Amino acid sequence: MRTLSALMFRRKFGSVLDEVAAKRQPITITRANRALVVLVPAAVSEEGTAAGSPARERRLRLTAERLTEWRRRHAARLGRLDPVTLVRETRSSR
Repeated sequence: MRTLSALMFRRKFGSVLDEVAAKRQPITITRANRALVVLVPAAVSEEGTAAGSPARERRLRLTAERLTEWRRRHAARLGRLDPVTLVRETRSSR
């Protein structure tokens, strides 16, 4: 992945946009030698965030598995706590 300073990005804005779109490769924009943002082509971004996309489905499945594992590990401490009831009680006590 190519890296570009924010100043250079500002100077070459149009050509950088063309390069990202044509090569379909992300470019990292840095400021003070720290990654600030990653510029990705629209098609690549949509692939990862669109409803029903394989990447999004995979992330959701992984999150659900992690939650299930966390619940299993903490079941003894949690007892029969109901998260919905806890949230409602917290909100009503404000």
